Amino acid sequence: MEERSRLPISMPSFLTDSRVLPNSIAAEQLAAERQATERLAQEQSPARLGVAWRELLAVLLLVVLGDLTLYRGHGFGGYALLLAAAPLALLLGAARHQRPWQVLAATVMIWGAALRLAWCGNWLAFALGGVLLICLSTSLAGAGMYLGDVLRWLASFIPSLFRGLADYEATFRQRVSLRWGLPAQAILWAYLLPPICAVIFLGLFIQANPDVSLWVQQRLLSFQELWSQVWSIIGSPYRMGFWLICGSVAIGLMRPHLMTLYEVFQTEPLEDLKVDNTSRTDLYPAYRNTILVLIVLFAMYLVFEFVTMWTRTFPPGFHYSGYAHEGAAWLTVALALATIMLSIIFNASMMTDPRMPALRNLAMIWAAENILLALAVYNRLLIYVGFNGMTRMRVVGILGVTSVLAGVVLVMIKISRGHSFGWLLKNQIFVVAVAAYLYAVLPVDGWVMTYNVRQVLVGNLPPSVQIAHHPTTTEGWLALLPLQQAENQVIREGVVEMLTNHERRLKDVTPIDWTARQLADEQFLRAVALPENDSLRKPIKPGAEDRFRSFSFQWY
Repeated sequence: MEERSRLPISMPSFLTDSRVLPNSIAAEQLAAERQATERLAQEQSPARLGVAWRELLAVLLLVVLGDLTLYRGHGFGGYALLLAAAPLALLLGAARHQRPWQVLAATVMIWGAALRLAWCGNWLAFALGGVLLICLSTSLAGAGMYLGDVLRWLASFIPSLFRGLADYEATFRQRVSLRWGLPAQAILWAYLLPPICAVIFLGLFIQANPDVSLWVQQRLLSFQELWSQVWSIIGSPYRMGFWLICGSVAIGLMRPHLMTLYEVFQTEPLEDLKVDNTSRTDLYPAYRNTILVLIVLFAMYLVFEFVTMWTRTFPPGFHYSGYAHEGAAWLTVALALATIMLSIIFNASMMTDPRMPALRNLAMIWAAENILLALAVYNRLLIYVGFNGMTRMRVVGILGVTSVLAGVVLVMIKISRGHSFGWLLKNQIFVVAVAAYLYAVLPVDGWVMTYNVRQVLVGNLPPSVQIAHHPTTTEGWLALLPLQQAENQVIREGVVEMLTNHERRLKDVTPIDWTARQLADEQFLRAVALPENDSLRKPIKPGAEDRFRSFSFQWY
């Protein structure tokens, strides 16, 4: 009787028998338990609040403050104004107002940091003021002001941002539905989202090709006056990016969704998200149309890229920096934006939509085009390397493109296997960390200078510009030793003087103790002191290094 009393009251008594339950009844019982668990979790989690006009005003105020004091600011006086006004904006627009004593304490401490910055500022006070703004946000949300709460806010920032944007979108849909209805809005997005995304990616592709960009600019001369007025206000595309960053931070401060590290980086596949024929996402037509448009746009651009860049037959006056340097950067931005879009489209609600497999097939086609676009970026970087040699930043570019390419592959795996956003975020951060580790531990300067030296020794002189105008470490100086036998007199004498100056710098440093020992420095001093190199140190006219810099600048 005790065991029977633990079962739900609505359960028939004959099911309390010790015999095995039928499969259908067991499945219904498990489903009921799961629904009860989800209901309890929803009751315990904070309610999703709507968006008021005062919150939008507060976000706008924080963006304006950031632009005025950070982007256009020049010192601690502006930072003091930011810390003085930001708490007021946060109090105005915060979605919740809890823990009043903590809120008061955090506000007073922020204002104390602001006074310090206004009187005689230092970076520590400014940094602590930023941390206290996070404490104010967590206090308003009902959490504490401890280090753990700050770390939770930082770890939850991206999920909080997406959650906040979803709240904004839900409020917008709710208010629009009062006038047009949700189906009308879904149809509106189905026709608006594809051209918007197409224009964004088309703009990136145009920026990646200076000649095409110039042609477009010439065709838009009729709008030049209007554009100059708008551009005089904006000033730079980086400023618009800064506005987006400020707005994102403001949203994260307004409505933080504090999660544990386990919740942020939860990596289990979304196995419980079963396909439900009644669970249809309103934005499915918009996502489908957008991916179709972008598939066509990417296909057209890839054909253009192959025809113009893969033949390696460039006309005189070809803009190597514009195409292979800046162009590769714009294409990398397009790759990163495509990765973000795929991650947003295939959210949890889309994974339960019965039409998801068809959309997934389209996404895989677009992802394959992104991989081809990544190969085009590699090609452009190699064109630039072939033009005038290797540099540290070109190594960074190769590692960066590889990280973005890995992100595309990870998104494809996420879509096909149903992994969560936390799984994608964790693995993408791991990829970037591996790239940073490789750049930090590998002998990058040695490889860079070795490549340039080999090119110069075989008669390809343009890479000499990277030797003359880019700083390097001792491992790079070691790679320059063979250039003491270069045929070109200007390069040979310039490198000899550069090596002599570096040798003098190393010898002039007073040894402290064994803890300052560097094996590369010792190897360099032994190498330049070899007897067979003495004949190469014949007197040269002063200023050989300057002559070398001037000579090589023609390939800059």
